[in-house]
Amino acid sequence: MSRIWLGLPGNEQLLPAMGRKLSVEDFEITNENRTASGKLVRDVTAVKKRFKIDYSFVTNDILMQLRQLYQQGLQQGLQQNLNLKIEQEDSSIDEYEVVFRPFSRSRYLIGNKWFWEGISIELEEV
Repeated sequence: MSRIWLGLPGNEQLLPAMGRKLSVEDFEITNENRTASGKLVRDVTAVKKRFKIDYSFVTNDILMQLRQLYQQGLQQGLQQNLNLKIEQEDSSIDEYEVVFRPFSRSRYLIGNKWFWEGISIELEEV
């Protein structure tokens, strides 16, 4: 499985691989309208990526790491962009400047230990 790092530029943290799934989606930033004849006219400004990292379950320590990374993007009430690094099959590393969106989670207990499930992190390329 490829390694993934996330954090402020120069201070990225390795994300845990346990129970992790990465999805990548391209999306267009467009300005489009229909003319009087009904023809669609499009101007594609850029094609960006949206990354989704799903965890089937995590420990409390991993959840705290993810929450801390989210908070780094909100330092002093200002949105800070984070750096995402993804290791590819050929061992090269692709880097993206991203915004970390808020995420939900569900807690469950096993004995006296807390675990979390259903974590889905969305990162959008700047």
